[in-house]
Amino acid sequence: MRTFLNYKAEIKERESLNQEFENPDNEEFEENEITEIPPQLYSKRVITAFSLIFSTIFGAAILMSNLKKIGEKKGRIQVLIFSILYTVGIIFTVNSVSTSKFTIPLNILGAVILNEYFWNRYLGKNIEFEKKSWVKPALISVTVTIPFVLALLYT
Repeated sequence: MRTFLNYKAEIKERESLNQEFENPDNEEFEENEITEIPPQLYSKRVITAFSLIFSTIFGAAILMSNLKKIGEKKGRIQVLIFSILYTVGIIFTVNSVSTSKFTIPLNILGAVILNEYFWNRYLGKNIEFEKKSWVKPALISVTVTIPFVLALLYT
């Protein structure tokens, strides 16, 4: 009799185990989390480098590309307006003092504003992302800048 009861208990245990595997709605069933693939974005370092080498408006264009990638339209418009006004302000400042020694410090300030205010506000300080190559924007920036440099040298 004892063997029969043990056998019956074993069958019930197997049935309950089978139900757990067959019934995914069971409370003990744990779903696997599907992790999102992080977006490919240009890093803060790339934004800073382009702001220093070319100007703040180039760094802003790269930040706007990042914001477009994550679908942040409001942030893109604000960065565009800031970069245009800031670049015009730099041009007037440098022309009014008749020296270009303020250009690099002003571009550093522009890069800091882009990274510390706009990046942190719209992308977040702790965003996880894959670094995107900076080669394509560098080629575009050089292509855009060359005619201006040539115009300055030959006029």
